[in-house]
Amino acid sequence: MKTKIFIVLACLLCSAGFNLNAQITLKKSFNTKPVGEFSNASFCILYTSYGEVLNLRNFPAARSASNVTSIIMNPAKSSYAVLMNKKYISIYSYLEEDKELFNLKDKRKGLSGKPYPVAMCYSPDSRTFVASNTLGEIIIYNTRDYIPTAYIQADGPASLLAMSSNNHFIAAAIDNFVVIYNFETHEVRTSLEFDETVTGITFSPDASQFAVTTMSMVNVYETRKWEKTSNYDLEGLVGSPSFHPEGKYLAVVKNNNSIPIINLKNYSVEQTLDESAILIKNGSFFKDNGNFYVISDRVDQLVVWDANGLSPFFAKELNSAIDDKMNEWVKMMEGETMEEYAIRVNDETRLKQHELFAQEIATEMAGDRIAMDSPFVGEYDAENSMLNIEFNALPPIALEVPEEEKESFSNSENLTFSNAVYTLNENDEFVLAYVEVLNETTNKVYIFDNIGRTKLDAINMEEEGFIPLEIMQQISLEEVKLQEIKQTVVEEHTQDNLITDNTKINVTTDVVKDVDANGNDIFNYKIGYEYEVINMTAGVNDDFPSGSYNIRRANAAQTLVKIIKGAFDGEFAKYLEPGKKVKITITGSADASPIRGKIAYNGMYGEFVNEPYYNNGDLDNITLTQASGITSNQQLAFARGLGLKTSMERDIETLKHTKNQFEYQVKVSDQKGGQFRRISVEVMIYDAFKK
Repeated sequence: MKTKIFIVLACLLCSAGFNLNAQITLKKSFNTKPVGEFSNASFCILYTSYGEVLNLRNFPAARSASNVTSIIMNPAKSSYAVLMNKKYISIYSYLEEDKELFNLKDKRKGLSGKPYPVAMCYSPDSRTFVASNTLGEIIIYNTRDYIPTAYIQADGPASLLAMSSNNHFIAAAIDNFVVIYNFETHEVRTSLEFDETVTGITFSPDASQFAVTTMSMVNVYETRKWEKTSNYDLEGLVGSPSFHPEGKYLAVVKNNNSIPIINLKNYSVEQTLDESAILIKNGSFFKDNGNFYVISDRVDQLVVWDANGLSPFFAKELNSAIDDKMNEWVKMMEGETMEEYAIRVNDETRLKQHELFAQEIATEMAGDRIAMDSPFVGEYDAENSMLNIEFNALPPIALEVPEEEKESFSNSENLTFSNAVYTLNENDEFVLAYVEVLNETTNKVYIFDNIGRTKLDAINMEEEGFIPLEIMQQISLEEVKLQEIKQTVVEEHTQDNLITDNTKINVTTDVVKDVDANGNDIFNYKIGYEYEVINMTAGVNDDFPSGSYNIRRANAAQTLVKIIKGAFDGEFAKYLEPGKKVKITITGSADASPIRGKIAYNGMYGEFVNEPYYNNGDLDNITLTQASGITSNQQLAFARGLGLKTSMERDIETLKHTKNQFEYQVKVSDQKGGQFRRISVEVMIYDAFKK
């Protein structure tokens, strides 16, 4: 991959990439006391003022916390960490006022000196807490009990910490260095040196990028080889870097009075949130319920900006859609012989199909951009007989027009464009690859055809590479075997009257290209199992009864477990050798039937207090104990998912020896009915095809 380094000067700030209609607009401001620091997880916001921790009503959130110098919200919104007078860290409940959950005073004996905390951070999944101290140690805690699990000795006290979402890295800023540690091995992955003191560090949400601000520079790295991809001189003091949730933009605070929004695809400042003489110390992007926002501080206000007007990350959407289509296309079709499959699916046909999907999807995403633009006739190149057609937003195109015909193009309104095909360029901008232009003056059609010569930069196949064909063919054959296992179990349970024809079970296989912590390509095996019970009428008892979470009462769910066991303890056991890293994402669902009162929970799946989980895609926390019982559909759906987890751990032998990470997701329908009470599971086997 070629490294691109660009210096963005002050003159570029006013012009490049800035639309006349602001993409980010002020949404709401909250009057506060003088703001020291603030921290938020979505719209859960706290701030410090003169050593106190306050909420948005300006009431103390933790009266027992005094001389607070730093605050960090738990991403799961259940708690927050405060650093008090640089002496110790306490964890307070966000859900209960002034309730200290844990005190992280260092009680070790025999140390050379008394350590005090310096910096702290949470992992994006909320399951890890990291702190640095004056002894130059980096301490790793789990967030279930906040007991230290590891100590990393650094070269000095780290003033800033950050952790990547893939749990590969901990980044620590020490003076003018940023040291990147492997989270699992605690070894140094790389060290970045700068000419100035580091003022801010952050990973992108997908962990593919890393940003560092120094006194005057913004530096962006890719995290595979840790090469710099771009840097920006904004001619001012910069800090507080924050990536947009989709990774296309980076916000920084400049001169404590503005927030430039950098477009990382076209290397320009897209927009600047100019606060003039108002003091700003921090600003950051966040996502809530599918919407994007920026939050920043003023002297006596906290401000939320609506960032939904920013252009989407088209390349990310395009590549995801292409992958979905290619994963289906590459699979063996029903009734297809091996010989027919080998002719249809090979490296040459796969490349062509990839390009066709790219053009098809990009064109659909682009819409009728020509109609939204105002095309006009540009200059004529007499030497090559080429006439430029210009656009306000799209790049120009050149049509082959004989010189004697150029005068017929004098009226741009007489041009009609049809059958347009679009692609994306490296700046994440749509460009025309093909279009037919009718000159109504002469009734002649001119064709712009750049499809064969247009490089699909958004896909960049040479650099990114395909998943090896032999792996794709292998999983295609294995999906057939998986379908056979499913069919055998379904027929058996149907004959035993455990389920009916109303139960429909789907199994899928997929390969996900990934990068390990050392920057090596790996290929993960993703296997999905889901079911639905259609036409859940009287007398059909395939799935969970209303209000039930006991998996033993859900025959469809038990059928799913048996299918998984048949695969993982059979044909797929070769991928699950002891010690293999496996991520298991379980989704529990509930319908909209209201829970009146409380459903008793007998603790059969364990006790969970402020457990991180994803509620309709957003990270949140949930409590499920015998004392709490079940009072919400979220808890009910969560309990159903726990039943599947317990059954998998109990019944599947291979999973008893792998390194399993469970992730919980909950979906609550706005409709009533048994068909909305179900569970599904996705198993990701990391580096599954390592030889």
